[in-house]
Amino acid sequence: MKKTFFYLLLFLATSTLTSSCQEKKETNKHANNLSTKDTLTNMKTSFKWQEGLSCPEGYPIQVYRGWLEGPLVSNGVNEEPNSTTSIYGFGTTTGIGNWGENSSGMSQGEKPIPQRLNCTWYSYVEDVMYHINTELDYQKMVKLFNEGFQDSNRKRGKVMTTYNHITIGFAPGGLVVVWLKGGDKDVEVGRYQGNKVVIDPKEIASLDSHERLLFDPVDRERTLKNPKIISQEDQEANKNKPIPYGLWDSYRIKYSWKPTFEFVREGKISDDLSFDMFNGERETLLDEQFIKNEYQERAIPRVLSFAWWDKNGQGYGGYIRFDEKEIFAAFKELHKKNPEANIDLEVKINPGSTYLGATLKNGINAIPLKKSNTEVYESRSLTAKYKKE
Repeated sequence: MKKTFFYLLLFLATSTLTSSCQEKKETNKHANNLSTKDTLTNMKTSFKWQEGLSCPEGYPIQVYRGWLEGPLVSNGVNEEPNSTTSIYGFGTTTGIGNWGENSSGMSQGEKPIPQRLNCTWYSYVEDVMYHINTELDYQKMVKLFNEGFQDSNRKRGKVMTTYNHITIGFAPGGLVVVWLKGGDKDVEVGRYQGNKVVIDPKEIASLDSHERLLFDPVDRERTLKNPKIISQEDQEANKNKPIPYGLWDSYRIKYSWKPTFEFVREGKISDDLSFDMFNGERETLLDEQFIKNEYQERAIPRVLSFAWWDKNGQGYGGYIRFDEKEIFAAFKELHKKNPEANIDLEVKINPGSTYLGATLKNGINAIPLKKSNTEVYESRSLTAKYKKE
């Protein structure tokens, strides 16, 4: 009898706790929905943008069917997207170029920011079809489009602008990344995961002759050998090697770092500093951002581009293209030695402005990046005003 009474009490307590948790969960869900609506109040939700596709170098894909879908609206019977932007019909997205590089679509004009991605695509190297149907980070995209960013324009100087591309990247393993791109700024929206699918043979049989090529083994082999789709260099480099699954996720690892510059003799860096990251993002530091040059959580840089003047006012431009294995190993080692320390990517410019050297530092340890590829070229001279300063 005592046991029965004990279990009854336990049941009542558990039921009350479960009910309370469920009510709290529903309340939080409602609060989050209200918060989202409040956050987007008075913000534009339609902009001029184009769709774009991307894939890693050496791993071409083709979208079989796919759409970017706007927010749902009621038509009186059920809910449907207020807009759809097609992302198929463009043929093969070539595996030539860096991860995140944009291949523009054909849509024009202002349209709603998408809230959902629904897509089926073919990965040539894997010989696999993938599908994804997922919500995108709509709130983040609306916020970024409305905030915009400062950009450098040759005709108008430094101006405020916003993004003009929404790019979807497809990597081996069904990995999907979405970026906003515009001018000299590219930012990741989110990372998503597709799943393998098999297209019904009846559906394939119903396709026209051109669409059926996507399922033709002969056409696949022809595509994989086409140097305009996969460069000859990549074909040779990847021959008989396993696909590096997980590589593109590793690009998304971020560290707290900033670029710094040291002149062996007097000089001045231009306030127009940009860097492309391996994860497909791009950042440019202008004016106040350049002056502050704060440590930020950033992906590892692929290319650093900048300009400067020597003590005589002669202008120069240059870039450093980092060796992938070397710079990833260096960041990892410095972070392992001191996980809490910020990292400086120091660029040293020699007296004649003919040589650029790069070193990673965390205040205690330093690792020179000796395998980096650099280039320097003469640019315009600085005004007499700076020469006097």
